Amino acid sequence: MNILIVDDHPLTGQGLAALLMANTAGARVECVHRVTEARARLHAPTPPDWVFLDIQLPDDPRRTLLDELRDGPLAARTILISALANLPVIRAAIASGVRGFIPKSADPAMVLEGFACIRRGQIYLPAALSGLMADPVGSHADTRSLSPRLAEIQLHVLRGAPNKVIARDLGLSEHTVKEYISSILAFHSVRNRLELVLKLQGPPVPDDPLDTV
Repeated sequence: MNILIVDDHPLTGQGLAALLMANTAGARVECVHRVTEARARLHAPTPPDWVFLDIQLPDDPRRTLLDELRDGPLAARTILISALANLPVIRAAIASGVRGFIPKSADPAMVLEGFACIRRGQIYLPAALSGLMADPVGSHADTRSLSPRLAEIQLHVLRGAPNKVIARDLGLSEHTVKEYISSILAFHSVRNRLELVLKLQGPPVPDDPLDTV
């Protein structure tokens, strides 16, 4: 397992690298401190399996590297780290398939727990952050903040299509569909498909027994 850490603070990056190598079997961890170095590693013949990305890089104030990861095949293999929880950035990243956020203030147990959850295909956010990530206005099936792929899959879910059918229709593996749906559920702060449907579409309206038309 190859892990790339992108963090402009060498001490923080090396500390995270040491923690991951000591507690993750077979982990090979590299830490880079500049966006140009990160891009070189990401476009290498053998790209990393996982990326821990600081979202407050001074040489990338517009977060172009995050945008590139969100739009590429490593989106579901990216974990955000930062000293500050920038909710709009984190929410947009989760909407594009990024797997989670771990604050730099996290203790080692939280870091390892978060990484383990993400490797199991789940979304990880600290408990204190999960509530703040909830949609404050209710999107009612508004998909403008989702990536085009996630918006497409969300529509299939709202229509009741099972994972196997979504995978067949979109030419994806069922595992990939499952990961995308996990991202959609995390984006809307719901636990399952039923809660997603109830949040976006509301409860079903019962038939009117007096309606004979």
